Amino acid sequence: MSRIAGIKKAKVGVIGLGLMGSAIASNLLTRGYELHAYNRTLEKAKPIGEKGGVIHSTAKELASAVDIVITSLTDENAVKQVAFGSEGFVSSLDKKGVWIEMSTIDPDASVEIEQEARTLGVTKLGVPIVGAPEMEMQGKVILLAGGPKEAFEKYEPFLSELGNPVMYLGADGAGNKMKLVVNLYLGLMAESFSEAFTFSEKLGFDPDTFVKVLNNTAHKNFVSQVKGPKMASGNFEPSFSMNNLLKDLRLARKQEEKVNAILPVSNLMIDEFTKAVELGEGTKDFSAVALQIERLNGLLGQGAGNNSQNT
Repeated sequence: MSRIAGIKKAKVGVIGLGLMGSAIASNLLTRGYELHAYNRTLEKAKPIGEKGGVIHSTAKELASAVDIVITSLTDENAVKQVAFGSEGFVSSLDKKGVWIEMSTIDPDASVEIEQEARTLGVTKLGVPIVGAPEMEMQGKVILLAGGPKEAFEKYEPFLSELGNPVMYLGADGAGNKMKLVVNLYLGLMAESFSEAFTFSEKLGFDPDTFVKVLNNTAHKNFVSQVKGPKMASGNFEPSFSMNNLLKDLRLARKQEEKVNAILPVSNLMIDEFTKAVELGEGTKDFSAVALQIERLNGLLGQGAGNNSQNT
């Protein structure tokens, strides 16, 4: 009898213990799962081990001990290496189990990876996450699922432990496409907020005053409410780095070109993020695009960037 027959008794492995991967692992430990973990840099795995997770020396070793493998990695190259490389986990995963790929990667690459996994007898679901690590700790992120419908239905109760709502969007790659759409919108929100933020400074208003005013209007949103107060105080400690958002924006641009979409403002926004990264802002929170707009306006050092904790 498969161990996966009872979802709560499933043994789960998390590969990739960055901010989101660690949040996934911590959430599952809190919910009582037997949690196994692997990270290329062992030092990052220690906090999960201290919470009760079983740390493995290779992804292949991890897969032989679990029913469900979750990957949370930087890009498709990292996913391919950890899955199909010399110490890859796919060859060791129980064919009655599942691979849940939660990274934000190129949709076309996701489809190729799913096809290769299926050839090797492994079921894969592509389920990127919308939300911050602190939201995942509470299972409150949004999950955008793509893959075989029957596999999704089987594992939906488990996915519901990781996020709410869990939204099935179609075949593998569909979730990744929607994640790029969502992150394109996130970039546009950050850019538009940063421009208004900077314009208010040019008109003589304190940054904190602008944030308070906007958040009392119907125009408030995630960026203004969550990032705005931090930006006003010069705090760009990353919960989602500019490097990672720019990676997603470039993937979105690739899809834009593939389907001949015309997105003029989006492309201007991506250019500003690119300039910000080139000027050294990449490891800061994505909201640090405000520093680039301030730089263009000769304000850097006077407003949001003045007290930056990451300059």
